[in-house]
Amino acid sequence: MIKKILSVLAVLLTLSYIVFAMITYADKESDVRCKKVVVVVKDSTDHRFVRAAEIRNILQTKNIKLVGKRLTDIDYSSVEAAAASHKFISRAECFSSPSGLVFINVWQHVPVLRVMGDYGNYYLNQDGRKTGLSPYSAADVVVANGYIKDTSTINNLFRMSRLLQEDPFWDAQIEQIYVEENREWVLIPRVGEYEVLLGLPDNLEGKMKRLRLFYRDALPKVGWERYSKIDLKFENQIVCTKKE
Repeated sequence: MIKKILSVLAVLLTLSYIVFAMITYADKESDVRCKKVVVVVKDSTDHRFVRAAEIRNILQTKNIKLVGKRLTDIDYSSVEAAAASHKFISRAECFSSPSGLVFINVWQHVPVLRVMGDYGNYYLNQDGRKTGLSPYSAADVVVANGYIKDTSTINNLFRMSRLLQEDPFWDAQIEQIYVEENREWVLIPRVGEYEVLLGLPDNLEGKMKRLRLFYRDALPKVGWERYSKIDLKFENQIVCTKKE
């Protein structure tokens, strides 16, 4: 009987200690203040459009002061929203450590196309959203210029840029898309002195498939410098213009 009583008392004492420890820890945690803000650009190895100092400046501009503030009083969602307001930030994540460090991790937009036209000079990211230009770095992506004046043209250019970027062969081949006044497109290759006349932006996949076959089967035989124009506008055929 005595043993059972002692066992019950031991359990009660253990539970009491656990509750006491949890309360004490919670009290201590509520008193922990932010000692330092650590901003990390998570994908800076691949892209360098944003610097940590810019995120700090945004917080300062929005009067969000973290150092010296209790961790339990920080509105982490507001910090994330402020960081994500940067034109080149796609996502932000804010959290703290028991030692008083507040971390702000940010991820950048990934440009897939640069548009240079009368109605703006900007990037389109992987989601088709417009982002501004960075003063620190330029993205090595396809450039689109010419008569770019409507949403339909921009949407088609975005679709084409994704088609080119997702295929390593085309990503290495094409550097520019020029939109003519009649809405027809001209592709400018990275290497060679010729143009690819794409025509209107319809059946893009089919036209690029024909061009790939031409690159593979014909150009190695006749030489890459033989033609000034490769015309894909006509259905099921390719018309080439020889250099003079």
